[in-house]
Formats: sequence, structure tokens, C-alpha cells
Amino acid sequence: MLQLIKLLNFRFILLGAVSLALAGCANNRFANELVSTNKIALAELSPTLRFEQEVMVTRLGQVLDEANLPPMEKANLYFERGVIYDSLGLWSLARYDFSKAIEFNSKMAAAYNYLGLYLLLEDDYDSSVDAFNAVLELDPNYDYTRLNRGLAFYYSGRYGETERDLLRFYEADKTDPYRALWLYFNELELNPKEAKDNLIQRSKNLSKEFWGTNIVRYFLGDLSLSQLRDKMDKQAEPNSSQYAEILTETYFYLAKQKLKLNQVGEATSLFRLAIANQVFNFVEYRFALFELSQLRGTQTQPAVVGNN
Repeated sequence: MLQLIKLLNFRFILLGAVSLALAGCANNRFANELVSTNKIALAELSPTLRFEQEVMVTRLGQVLDEANLPPMEKANLYFERGVIYDSLGLWSLARYDFSKAIEFNSKMAAAYNYLGLYLLLEDDYDSSVDAFNAVLELDPNYDYTRLNRGLAFYYSGRYGETERDLLRFYEADKTDPYRALWLYFNELELNPKEAKDNLIQRSKNLSKEFWGTNIVRYFLGDLSLSQLRDKMDKQAEPNSSQYAEILTETYFYLAKQKLKLNQVGEATSLFRLAIANQVFNFVEYRFALFELSQLRGTQTQPAVVGNN
């Protein structure tokens, strides 16, 4: 376990260096305007929190290796360790633990939900949908699986099925701006003439308790970019975990907006800034990585030469 802790610490040192390099990639006008000129808009996660997570991983590993536990208890401990690995960005280790959790408890819906996410991020859309279907069969009220299955449909171009899941997810909490934003992005593909009008109507119910409400207001023209940046700085202390989360969300959704406008360079810079904050367990972090992977795949595809 000492070797694992050293590995975790090395990973974060490495990611910290990568973060600065990624921030340097934001060399276009829009990203430079969003990022304050007197500082790099990145936040560090608490070393204390990381250490506590590493200690918990060690303890859980010792219990799993040494204690004679009933299957259900083993499943819960594997799941708990998997969640910690996921939050640390160690997704291969997390995936192993979630698979072990299901091995000991085949009805653990939350573990299937995580596995479905990993399959989606690997472009295995059909298998991810199967995993999310399994979640909903086990627990029809598992709300966030509607979002995850909707995203599997969205990224595979099945926008009608996406609308069904994301609309149901939105209707479960109309105060949540992130639910409205994902619906908006899908409706830009499905029915672009109505997408903004729908977002305007949905914005009336959004709670100011969510940072994402400010992002919606920016999309609708109620906030300028400089006003949005000022609100970011006032919302949370720099270098706090909350600040990292706000930056991750803001960069991601603004990148999605730029991508829809076909401003690929600016979108790429903003996606890179989103992952630089290392909020590994946020949907915006996961899909910023995924979007960058998709963009790289598009750029490396060979040109098709027609026959004369």
C-alpha cells in the first residue's frame, strides 16, 4: 500500500505540471479574456483531502485483504474504494473495484452506473446503454442514470432518445441549471430554432444557489464575459475546491458553446482549461476529456479522396 500512496502522490505532482502546460495552451482571444491576466485561473485541491483519501484507500485495502467478510459487505467496501479511486482520477483501479462490487452483489445499481460511464467514455455506446438500462431495471428512480444514458445517446447522435431522457431528468428538478444546459445542447442538434426560446423559459425556474445559473445567464446575454469572470472570483476563494469546481463547469460549458459555433481552436483551449483543474469526478471534467479525444480523432482522420 505504501507503493500505491507514492504512486498517487506522483500522479498529482505530474498533473500539477500538466495543468500549467494546459493553461498555457489558452492562447486565443476568448480564453485569454476569460482567464484573468494577473493570474492563471487554476485551483489546487486540498493536499489534506488528498492525504485523507489515500489513507482511506490503504485502510479499505487492508480490510479487504485480511478480514473474512460476507459478500454484501465486501461489495460495499469495494464500491467505497472505487468511489475514492474515481475521485482521484484513477479510473482503471476504480473500474476494477466496481466490477468486484458487482461480483459480490449483482444488484448494486450504483456500480453499474459507474461502469456505464467508463464504457461511454471509451466510445462503447451500446454497452454503456446496456449498463444504464441495468441500473434503471434495478432502481427506476436512480435519477442521474437518466442523464448518463441521455449523454450516451447524445454522443452517438441519437438526439430523439437523448431528449426523452434529458427531459425526464430536467423535470425531476427544474431549478438545476445543468439539467437545462444539457437539454439546450441537445435541442441545438434536434430543433435549433426552438432551443434558445426553451432555455429562456427554463431559466425562469433556475435557482441562484447553483453556479450554473450564471452560465445560463451568460448564454442568454444577461451577463458579459467580464461580469461572469467577476462573479467567478466573488463566488469562491481562489485555490479552493469550490473555485476549482466553478472553473471546471464554466470552461466546459463555454467550450461546448464555442464548439457549436465551429470555433474549434477556442473550444479546445477551454476544454483543456476544464481538465486542468483536476475535478476528476465531475461530469464536466469527464466529458471535457472525452470531447478532446473526439476532436483529436476528427483531426487525425485521413482525407477521403474520391475516384475520378
